Amino acid sequence: MSFLGASAPPGISEPPQYPARFKDILGFANAWRRSEAYIIVGVEDVRGGRGKVTGIRAKHHLDDHALQQFVNNLTNRPVRFHYEAFGFEGKQVGIIRIEEHTRPIYLRRDYGKLTKDEVYVRRGSSTDPSKPASPDEIAQMRVGSGGTSAELAVEFSEVERDGALGTHLAWDTEFCEMPSKDSIPDLMRRRQSGAFGIDVSMFDSVVNRLNDDYFRELAGYEWARRLLRPTRLVVRNVGHVAANNVRVEIVVPAGVGAVIARTSDVPDPPRRYRDLLVGRSPKGIQPIRRRPGTVHIVENDERIGVEIECGHLQPGRRIWSDVLYIGKAASGDLSLSGQILADNLPQPKDFTLTVSFSVTKRTMTVDELCSLPEPSSLA
Repeated sequence: MSFLGASAPPGISEPPQYPARFKDILGFANAWRRSEAYIIVGVEDVRGGRGKVTGIRAKHHLDDHALQQFVNNLTNRPVRFHYEAFGFEGKQVGIIRIEEHTRPIYLRRDYGKLTKDEVYVRRGSSTDPSKPASPDEIAQMRVGSGGTSAELAVEFSEVERDGALGTHLAWDTEFCEMPSKDSIPDLMRRRQSGAFGIDVSMFDSVVNRLNDDYFRELAGYEWARRLLRPTRLVVRNVGHVAANNVRVEIVVPAGVGAVIARTSDVPDPPRRYRDLLVGRSPKGIQPIRRRPGTVHIVENDERIGVEIECGHLQPGRRIWSDVLYIGKAASGDLSLSGQILADNLPQPKDFTLTVSFSVTKRTMTVDELCSLPEPSSLA
C-alpha cells in the first residue's frame, strides 16, 4: 500500500506503508503557527480523550531520507521535516517533525486525490483535500508566520516624544569657523569697588572661581550648538517572530565631513564662574553594562562606527536609542548605512537612513565671540 493508493513518480522509490498521510504533511507545512508541528505514527485518535498507542513494527519505520526525497520531488519548494523512531510505553511509534516554512507549498503534479497547484492547509484536527486554501488564505500565508527569521526596521524618532519620523530628515544648520584657541583670550575678572575702594570681587573667589577658559569653552559650545542636531533611532520588530540579541551597527566614512556624537560628548553651556561647592558629573564615560538603546561610538581615521544594543524584541515591540547628535560640514545628503543583526536573522539586514543638510558657512572673529551673551543652562 502506498501513499493515498497512488504510485510514486518515476525514478523515486515509494516509501513503505504507514498510517500518516501525505496530505497531512502538506497541511501542517502550510498552517499558520509559531512552532514546529508533529505527526505521530502509531497512535490512534480517541475523540475527547487520550490517544491510544497502537505502535508500529520496527521494520515498518520509514526511512527519513527516502521520505524526504519522495515528498520534495512533488512539491514546489522543499518541505523541511524529519522522521524519527521513538519508544513509548513499550511500543514503537514514529514522529514526523515539520518545521516552519515560507508558504505556500503545493504539488507540481497530481498525486492520488491531491491536485497540482492546489494549496492544502490543516484546519483544526484535519486536512480536507476537498477544501483547499482560498485565494485570501494564500495571500495571508505570505505575510504570516512562514519562517523563523525576524523582521526588523530602523527609523529616525523624535527626541522628546516617541513618534517615528521615517528614514529621511532635512535640517538647516550652520558651520561656524571659530578663532584658533591660541587667539582666544582668557576671561579677565572685572574689578568691583566697594567701601574704602576695596575690590569686593576678590571675595567671590572663595566659592566662585573664575573660569579662565570660558571663551575657549564658549567657542566649542557655539560650534556644536550651531552645527549639530539631536535625534534618536527607533528599532521595531515588524514581523511575527521574536528577535533575539538584536544589534544595530552604522558605519559612516571619515572623509564625508560628518560629525556624530552622544549627548555626553556635546559641550555643556560654559559658565564664567565655576561654583566650587557644586560637583560636576564626568562626561564621556561609556557605561560598563549597556542597557537596550545605549549608543556606543567608535571613531578612527577611516570611519565613524555607531553601535546600539537592543536586546530581545518580541513581535510589535520597539526600542529607542539614546539621543544622537549629527552634523555635516557642507550641504548635501549624509547616508547612514547600517546593518541589523540578530540571532535568528539568517544574515544581517542592510538599511540606509538619510539626512539632507542645508549648511550655512560663516567665520566668527574673536571680538564677536567675546561679545556673545553667556548661554542659558537650558540652551
